[in-house]
Amino acid sequence: MNNSKLKKLFGEKNRFIFFFLLPGIVLFIAIYAYPLVQIFATSFTKWNYQNFLKPEFLGWDNLFSNYQKLFTVDKNFQRALINSIKWVVLTMVIQIPFTVLVALALAKKLKGWRLARNAFIIPNIISTAAIGLIFLNLYSPSRGIITEICEFFVPGSQVSVLASETSAFWAVTFSFILFGGSSCLLLLTQIFSIDPAIYEAARIDGASEFQLDWNIRLPLIRPMIGTVSVMAANYGLLLYNEIALITQGGPDNATYSLSYYIYKTAMGSTKLNFARANTAGVIQFLLGLILVGMINKAFRTSKAD
Repeated sequence: MNNSKLKKLFGEKNRFIFFFLLPGIVLFIAIYAYPLVQIFATSFTKWNYQNFLKPEFLGWDNLFSNYQKLFTVDKNFQRALINSIKWVVLTMVIQIPFTVLVALALAKKLKGWRLARNAFIIPNIISTAAIGLIFLNLYSPSRGIITEICEFFVPGSQVSVLASETSAFWAVTFSFILFGGSSCLLLLTQIFSIDPAIYEAARIDGASEFQLDWNIRLPLIRPMIGTVSVMAANYGLLLYNEIALITQGGPDNATYSLSYYIYKTAMGSTKLNFARANTAGVIQFLLGLILVGMINKAFRTSKAD
């Protein structure tokens, strides 16, 4: 390589870009890349409360032993995996369609639309920990409004929402599933960026409001729908705070999620198993990559039509 090419490569502009990006690169490696590599590496070890300071490699013959135990022996992991997949699916079939409908309704700017928009965004401003405590009180068997409603319609029923496996799952689900305020704002921004001339031309041709939504707004905001779908699906996959505060994984570990399972396995019991928790973390990470890839492909968010 001659001197002119070297000067071009290491010129002032390139040096400025390199040093400008260097702090971000160092932080990414230290905070994300290195821990991720360590999680993958320790998933092939024996690492628990007995050998806390020195993980032991399982050996090539038993390399995938931790993964096999998760899928064949550990019932809590299996339930956590199924629950997390259910919550991901529910965000896609309930939260996203509901949020899109709200965005389309608000985009028409009917009377009071700003008040409705602000009310819809409030749950996303409040801490998830606070939301969890609010729903914990709503479901409380002694003073919760849900219990009072059941008692009003069926006197003496003494319903406890959090005591049943099925109702506890749905109790956790409804603590987050309808809160799509942030996604709604993103969709609204995309809708408002559409050229009004397109609507005028369609109205001249006799298009109704439904046809404007179906044939213009929805196709043009499809990439943004894909983006908010990724956000919602990842929230369902990483669900933790609501479970920790409302059910603590109960009853009988019926509301475990992958995140809550990882915490309980690594930190929340007397017989800590860091290797198994990291193995579950690897599976959660890979599942997240698969979800992002599937959603991007479905909505074509990674390339232009």
